[in-house]
Amino acid sequence: MSPEPSAPSMKKPPKPGTIRAALAYRDFRLMWLSSVTSSVGVWMQQVVLPAYVYARTDSASIVALFVFAQLGPLLLLSIPAGVMADKFERKKWLVFAQSIQMTGSILLGIFTSFDGSLLILFLAQLTVGIGNSFNAPAFSAVLPSLVKPQDLGGSISLSSASVNGSRVLGPILAALLMNLGVETHFIFFINACTYLIVMTAVLRIALPAATRSSEKGLKSFTLGLRIAKSRKAVGRILLTMFSFSLLSLPFVGLFPAVAELTFDIAADSPTYKWLYATWGLGAMFGALSIGSVLSAVDKR
Repeated sequence: MSPEPSAPSMKKPPKPGTIRAALAYRDFRLMWLSSVTSSVGVWMQQVVLPAYVYARTDSASIVALFVFAQLGPLLLLSIPAGVMADKFERKKWLVFAQSIQMTGSILLGIFTSFDGSLLILFLAQLTVGIGNSFNAPAFSAVLPSLVKPQDLGGSISLSSASVNGSRVLGPILAALLMNLGVETHFIFFINACTYLIVMTAVLRIALPAATRSSEKGLKSFTLGLRIAKSRKAVGRILLTMFSFSLLSLPFVGLFPAVAELTFDIAADSPTYKWLYATWGLGAMFGALSIGSVLSAVDKR
């Protein structure tokens, strides 16, 4: 069954493909708002943990290992995780993935509270990364399915804006909390709570039945490769995203060292969090414009 917007209104319906049109769907609103909350928590954690590790070790290489623990599973496990997600009921899979991430964040909170073993912290961060690799393919497939095809533009714009906006809000909120005296380990506990919000939203929505491919296992993966090869636009998008991830994202691990060595800004200072927040500001406005002022532009 196609997703339906919320209760009918006497007002003029929003233009298809816009942000307003996407927000008219109750289930999409719930999932999107929960994902925004969780993304803010994630970016609070992602700005605090590298700074904490760098402050303890004074080593950009060790920070890079922690960043790999977070992002490496996305590279190595996302494809098999996507294949596995198609074999399970989506709600159960999403709750399972969120639970893994929540467990990792709780462990980070516990062990940073007494400057515990870096190995344990690395394994806890790896747990978060593995949970994220399980969650990302399924969650990315669920959000667009909660709106009608003509409103996909608005939903994609909001999804992108939530990711990029959280890169701004997460570090700012972390800086404000730490200015108020909140200690580092509490940031991880706060992030753990945001996963509960996502799980609650998942359990409250009605997910449309997933379209299952006749191909199974590895054949399902090779089918995706064949589609990317036969459709040039899809292949170009995948190549662009791969190139961006390869060349741009490594700076996440180097940022604490760059801030301190180049700008004399301590990685554990509030100023560092504000500096980090500027990263996603332009991307957030760009994403919002796709579902608003640019929605009228010919997409061909």
